[in-house]
Amino acid sequence: MRFRPGLLVVSMAVLALAGCGSSDPVREVSSSACVEIPNGQYFQFVDGRLVATSSSEISAQERPEQTLRRIAATLAGMGYPWVTLTWDGSVATVSGIALDDNARSDAYIAAKSAFEADPVSGPLVERVINNLDVHAAEKAIALRLTDELVLDDGLAWLRVVIAGRVATLDGVAASVQEKEVGYNVGRSTVESDLAAGQLVNIVVDAIQVRGGESPVGTALVDLASEPTVAACQRAFNAVMDGREVAFELNESTIQRASSRLLDAITGVALLCENHDIEIAGRAGADIIAADALELTQRRASSIRDYLMAYGVAPDALSARGYGQAEQTGLAPDARPNVPNTSFSVRARDS
Repeated sequence: MRFRPGLLVVSMAVLALAGCGSSDPVREVSSSACVEIPNGQYFQFVDGRLVATSSSEISAQERPEQTLRRIAATLAGMGYPWVTLTWDGSVATVSGIALDDNARSDAYIAAKSAFEADPVSGPLVERVINNLDVHAAEKAIALRLTDELVLDDGLAWLRVVIAGRVATLDGVAASVQEKEVGYNVGRSTVESDLAAGQLVNIVVDAIQVRGGESPVGTALVDLASEPTVAACQRAFNAVMDGREVAFELNESTIQRASSRLLDAITGVALLCENHDIEIAGRAGADIIAADALELTQRRASSIRDYLMAYGVAPDALSARGYGQAEQTGLAPDARPNVPNTSFSVRARDS
């Protein structure tokens, strides 16, 4: 049986070299090139391409920082731009945050080989220290996707935050139009990424327009992967504050305009599914009293189905319609004065 500490009532380019066995002279190579590699030959990346370089072309009198920049550029071209290097003339240290253990190992091997094969550092380096660390997968993926948004799309104001199975797009846009561009590009970036696709169930909008109101997903930015019942309570309250889930008139079909609100509710639910979550619907002024109980039940069930479709555990959810707002038994200040069916949130210790 799953432990439930409380009840929530809720009224998500690799380059390769190969020896060819020919006597062709060494030349500038690309990922599809095949070259002879003479003993003592040194390669470095220049303008994104692997270029053969003789030791005579590299001054033995260059300063250590120049050597480090040159080796770092080569490592970046090999796919390790996140690696940082130090070298005191004898001991080199390789640092940075890797996505996983394999990347950590590969990056260290590449850096160690680069130091030892370099015509300047090679004769002097005595030891190469591995100071690489491994990020939690969700943090590493979020950092990489954020870098992509900055470098590839020019969205320096936008970042990706991942907790559990929820990705949140966070930032401050200059205008509504800029926000929509950022949201659409950010969502596409997350959903099309292979690593993120294996981890993330839903993308939530927490992008604020400068000078505008708080966005629907703000509460998820700092919500931990396994929040307490009190933290879940606060998050649901913040998501629903002054908002409603809109349905077609006298129907249980959710209007598309409420999709981002439902996504935020789903995101909180995904992080809070170790607690009991009750979806409680109550009728507003547009529903006649005779139909209120049955309709609010169907609407609550529709929202439960939405959450389940994005992976919220079914046994964490229950749905209940309370009819007219005054039938909920909630305090007046917990019943927003809004039309249609709305939600309230409260937590109760078990």
